[in-house]
Amino acid sequence: MKQEIERKYAVNYLPEDLKIKDTIDIEQAFIYRDINTIIRIRKIQNKKNNSIEYIYTVKTKGDIEYGENFEKIANVYEIENSIQENEYNELIKNKISNVIRKTRIVIPIENNLHVEMDVYYEYLDGFLTAEIEFPNEHIANTFQKPKWLGEEIGYKELSNWNLSNMTKEEWMKMVTKERIENNRKIIQDLKKNDKI
Repeated sequence: MKQEIERKYAVNYLPEDLKIKDTIDIEQAFIYRDINTIIRIRKIQNKKNNSIEYIYTVKTKGDIEYGENFEKIANVYEIENSIQENEYNELIKNKISNVIRKTRIVIPIENNLHVEMDVYYEYLDGFLTAEIEFPNEHIANTFQKPKWLGEEIGYKELSNWNLSNMTKEEWMKMVTKERIENNRKIIQDLKKNDKI
C-alpha cells in the first residue's frame, strides 16, 4: 500500500523541447464508493509497445491529519492489482459512474519527476490536466512547477470521481471559457504533431 502524494495543474502551453516518455490510452470507471473508500477499474493501453493491462485500484483514507488552519486532511492510500480482461469486462457492467476515456502523455521533468498530462475525450472533450506524483511530502511542498504548467486545480472539485459523475455542462461551468479554448489549442497541436 502506497501513500498517494499528487498535485494537479492546468496546462498553459506545451514546452518547445517537449520530451515524451510514454503515451497511454486509459479507459476507467468506478465500481464502488463509501465515505472512506473508492474502487476504480482501468484498461490501460501503452501506445509504444501496444500492450494492454487491466488494473483494479482501491483508494482509502488513512489516519486523519490536521492542516495549518486545523482543517481535517485525510491521508489517501492506494492499493493496485492486475486483473484479467474478462474480470474487467464483468466489473464494468456494474459501474456507478460514467466511463472516462483519456490519453495520458508522460513527460519527464527535473529530479526524476514526471508530468502526466491527460487529454480527455467524449463528454469531457476540452478538459486537460497535468498531474505530478511525488515520492514524499517534502518534495511535493518544495516543488517549483515549470512555467508551462498553470494554476493548481483543486482535487475535490475536478477529481476523476467528480468528473465521472458530471455532465458536460456541469464541468464546463467550473472551468473558464479561456481555459477551455486554450486546452483545445494545445490538444490540436498534439494531434497535428502526432503526439496523441
